[in-house]
Amino acid sequence: MAQHAAPDRTARPTRPTPPPSGAANTHRLEDNGHDTIIRVGQVDRIWSDFYHHALTAPWSTFFYGSLLVYVGINLLFALLYMADSDGISGTHPHSFADFFFFSVQTLSTVGYGGMIPISRTANLIATVEVLGGMMINALATGLIFARFSRPRARVMFSDKALILRENNQLHLDIRIANCRRSPILSVDVEFALARLIRTPAGRVVRQFDPLPLQQAHVPVLRFACTPTHVIDEDSPLYGMTEADLSAQEAEIIVSLTGTDEASGQTVFARSAYGFDRMLYNHRFVDIINAGPDGRITVDYTRFDQTESPQDATADVAEYLADQPD
Repeated sequence: MAQHAAPDRTARPTRPTPPPSGAANTHRLEDNGHDTIIRVGQVDRIWSDFYHHALTAPWSTFFYGSLLVYVGINLLFALLYMADSDGISGTHPHSFADFFFFSVQTLSTVGYGGMIPISRTANLIATVEVLGGMMINALATGLIFARFSRPRARVMFSDKALILRENNQLHLDIRIANCRRSPILSVDVEFALARLIRTPAGRVVRQFDPLPLQQAHVPVLRFACTPTHVIDEDSPLYGMTEADLSAQEAEIIVSLTGTDEASGQTVFARSAYGFDRMLYNHRFVDIINAGPDGRITVDYTRFDQTESPQDATADVAEYLADQPD
């Protein structure tokens, strides 16, 4: 890695004082998700925001949590039915399994007819369970549909953010690709520099500085694109070194918004690049090739591959040397 993102430090604008080293443990990369943030004084109760938790929980947590709730409800009602063991016909005396399966049939409103509530107490319990079962089934159906129908962008971000000087211009490149066959329409890409700074009052705050792009709007993202931010005198990155980025725990926040052509829904995607994920004096290799038959090939296996400008120049010279006069 190069020591400097820009060689000219005499023209570097004044920057806020970096935060103290003790603040390093309070920050995590944005792309790690909200679970890595420690919130003091804010209690996250699942029942106060149940719908959000049910939508954002991993599928494994959602499945096993639903299974646990389902089995727990049936165990509870099985115990209630067992308290009036003579109230259900067709069951074996003191058979907990029979009462459990009767509860399953009642909760799902299946009612095969082999076991029937005959006492007033059993009918009352069955009435409560049927009412609760209809509500639970409706809630579960809605949650599963919402999880499946929630719009998601299958967007791939490059593993590294590249800082390269070409044509006497220093710029930051990040490669983005659409992994679906259907294109994403009206794509807006935004870069921002996030860092911890100390204010004149001595407070450590999180500051976001926009990084203007050469092309922030892409009409159609069918394959891949490489948004570029020019690091000039007006850029917040101008004159910053790797040590500066590390001291301020800086990272590049990348967000993408567009419309999925297949569903017509708005999709979002984001990623973040800390100073340890920036690669200097490299550029991305080409992944899009046009064949002689006019078909376009996109090689996603080379999506994260980079090359130095020297290697690229040698490749071009080799190619020209092989051509006939």
